[in-house]
Amino acid sequence: MQTDIPVKEVMTTVVCTVRKNDSVHNLAKRLVDYGVGSAVVIENGTPVGIVTEKDLISKIVARNKVPSEVSVEEVMSQPVITINPNTSLREAARIMMKKGIRRLPVVNNSGELVGIITDNDILSVSLDLGEFASLLTQDAVGYSQGPVIESEEEDISGICDRCGKYSDTLYNINGLRLCEDCAEAER
Repeated sequence: MQTDIPVKEVMTTVVCTVRKNDSVHNLAKRLVDYGVGSAVVIENGTPVGIVTEKDLISKIVARNKVPSEVSVEEVMSQPVITINPNTSLREAARIMMKKGIRRLPVVNNSGELVGIITDNDILSVSLDLGEFASLLTQDAVGYSQGPVIESEEEDISGICDRCGKYSDTLYNINGLRLCEDCAEAER
């Protein structure tokens, strides 16, 4: 992974946020609306905690609590670990691994929330950079033989290069590993 890319280049700027006195039921509805697995708890624009799917499972579902009767403050993890927009992706990944977390709210110099970076964001960038570097290396060494025109089924499963969905079978089409639907659209 390239070490000098700042998180501000990759972070999500539209962050799901809640207040401490919101109910967990309202929090869950916001998570669904945003299509995310966590919400940053803010007070006066500043992060004071975070609530993840894991928090909801361990602190609400496993204890058979009624979400509408529990406040966000009762389930949020605090203190929240934050980084600034100029922190490198490598440093963000190091913090996540060291602290055992998967999300880092990003705050400006005033402490106001400006975004969030997740382990998936970092992984997607590192995979893109790795694939790009691999292509450059092949070209530099003379291994490139032009685009692959034929399609061949591979015995591997993984993430489709076009749509990003997991597939049990990937097809090699013009140098891309594609799921069946994307491979069919390519032909």
